[in-house]
Amino acid sequence: MRTQLFAGLVCLLLVCTSPVALGIESGPPAQGSADHDRSIAVQYTLDREPNKTGRVRVTATIERPRHVTGLSVRTPGEATVLQADGLQSDGDRWRVSGDTERARLTYTVPVGLSTTFGQRTADTHNWTLLARQEVSLRARWRWHVGPRPTWNESLALAPGQSGVAGRTAAYIGPHETETRTVDGDRITLVVPADADLRPNRTAALDSISHAKRASTAGTDHDHIRVFVAPNELASGGYTPSNGESDVIVNAGEPVRSPVNVWVHEYRHTRQTFETAPAMDWLSEGSADYHTAALTYSTGGIDADQFHERVTTERHETADLTQPDTWAGPGAQYHKGTRVVAAIDAHLRQATDGTRTFEAVLDRLTRHDDRITLALFAETVSAVAGDGLNAFVRQAVTGTAPSVPVEVLTDRDLRRSGAADTTGRRTNFAPSGDSSATTATTAGDGPRRVVDTTRPVTDRHGEWTVLGTLGLLSLLLVRRQRL
Repeated sequence: MRTQLFAGLVCLLLVCTSPVALGIESGPPAQGSADHDRSIAVQYTLDREPNKTGRVRVTATIERPRHVTGLSVRTPGEATVLQADGLQSDGDRWRVSGDTERARLTYTVPVGLSTTFGQRTADTHNWTLLARQEVSLRARWRWHVGPRPTWNESLALAPGQSGVAGRTAAYIGPHETETRTVDGDRITLVVPADADLRPNRTAALDSISHAKRASTAGTDHDHIRVFVAPNELASGGYTPSNGESDVIVNAGEPVRSPVNVWVHEYRHTRQTFETAPAMDWLSEGSADYHTAALTYSTGGIDADQFHERVTTERHETADLTQPDTWAGPGAQYHKGTRVVAAIDAHLRQATDGTRTFEAVLDRLTRHDDRITLALFAETVSAVAGDGLNAFVRQAVTGTAPSVPVEVLTDRDLRRSGAADTTGRRTNFAPSGDSSATTATTAGDGPRRVVDTTRPVTDRHGEWTVLGTLGLLSLLLVRRQRL
């Protein structure tokens, strides 16, 4: 009788703690629903402020799934909130009210992002060029069951506005676009009317198209948007978020250069690996090396220019894992390029040309953990099929190794491997025609922030409610068996 009583109690506990009884949605999504139904979607609709410059109006529309029980957001710095629907002010945050599934927050924010290399975005009398992190909300949330909801951001233009909205950048104002289809994917060049594009459009698209065909590690996006920055903004280029499909390149940047910024920024769109601080140099070092190699392979630069770039002696004694000790800020560009070139040459020699540094990047993109020097060295050795661990460590932390350039000057600089993960860090490229080539992103605020729009999440109560009661029922059954 007591056994039956406890069995009944167990059943009652299981029923009471089921998701249905608790009013919590669980199980697979209903037929016809998409994965994004379980994400928090926020769309930033952008509108130029009439008769004003320097600020834009943003309407953030937030779609909250039912299983997200609490959600609050914080506006960017210097934002002025104009209207809130479905949100309540709570200090410096705005909380989504009650059971509201769709909330809207309208605010204005300044536009004018600056980096070590100068100003990258602006809102002028005639046009606006901005990066998503300038308008993005910062969010926290709680949810009941299932995997952690994602924070899914997108950009859109207000009705009546002429321009192009990408995933991480947008342009509003008079412009023209030209699109190239490469292997079924698109590359769109967005050229503002106020931009004096020095390479012609065909040359810029040819350069990026070749880089796309020759690159295989990382995300191969189905649509790349290249926003041409008017010449008055900083020279060089800017990628709002690594692994994402939008880049910004100054209109005056040449394509026939060892530091071809059009290719450099494209390479950042494929960088879906995450690095530990000691390996942050890898993003710029690998992008710069492949920029020189890819430009050389198309005849954009000659062998002497390629040789000079990959054997540079600048910052050759810098310990790339210790940026605070660098004699100057350009070590990740200069020594980083030389280190990657040396490793690529050794890989080609060890594998009779069948494997290259692209295979290393391919494997690194498949790792969920951040890349450390140890993981990097192990991966190079695995690709080479030979013990290059000591060589890699010495190359990164000691004096830069010599580069057998003759191994690299084969015009068939093909790549191998493929990978696909999520976007990562903000990156910048200096101009090839100024002293900015010695600069780095180490001093730029967004550089170490990774993605300033990445939300802080707060998982709440799943184990406390279901796990504790379930464990109690198991203990009661076990006690009756004793």
